[in-house]
Amino acid sequence: MIDAQNKLSFHTIIAVATFLAVLIPWFFTVDEISFTSEKILLMSRAVGAIPFFLLFLVMIIGPIMKLFPVLFPKWGDFPWNWRAELGIWFAVWSVIHTLFVFAGRDWDVVGYLLNINPWAFGALVATVMAVILAALSFRGAINYLGSDSWKWIQNYFTYVIWWLVVVHVIDRALLRPGFPSDDWLHWVYLAMVIIVPLLQLAGFIKTVKEYRKSLREKQENNKEGDQG
Repeated sequence: MIDAQNKLSFHTIIAVATFLAVLIPWFFTVDEISFTSEKILLMSRAVGAIPFFLLFLVMIIGPIMKLFPVLFPKWGDFPWNWRAELGIWFAVWSVIHTLFVFAGRDWDVVGYLLNINPWAFGALVATVMAVILAALSFRGAINYLGSDSWKWIQNYFTYVIWWLVVVHVIDRALLRPGFPSDDWLHWVYLAMVIIVPLLQLAGFIKTVKEYRKSLREKQENNKEGDQG
């Protein structure tokens, strides 16, 4: 199944929801509307969370539809038809998060890159890959590359991006402050990191079971045909 519709209404909903998710907590936490370094750090925390939540949604849509197909036929292609828009906004927010990181280093981008740790470098690579996928998330790219090539790069890049981001999140949210963390958001991150592979594994097991069942039915039908 290919999703490259990029509906304006979907983009608008995601854009508004994510910007509100960043601004509302910040607005009710700060005493006054000013961009001090402390308040920028607070906003940066939210900006770092948004792309991971969007990527989490992209990763669980397929397995959930596989595991619980009865829930979705009446809704058409939902939620599959949201994946392109969610992926594009993951790329947008990843770039914004990267800019916040650079701003936190007083825009010493060269110095930051020269001293970057492997996990942050992996996240930076993931951001570049996400931007590439966002640029290819249009019907024209499918027509140029061909559907098989387009699906290959989308699937391959998405899984690589997920694991690069997971390693970065574990490093920044769970290992740096010490474990166990006293930040509830870090525990949400950990749950998301666990849920995705569990859902993927469950979807894989169901796919194998369905294949084995269809194979047995085919063999039984062939036997009945031979006997007839």
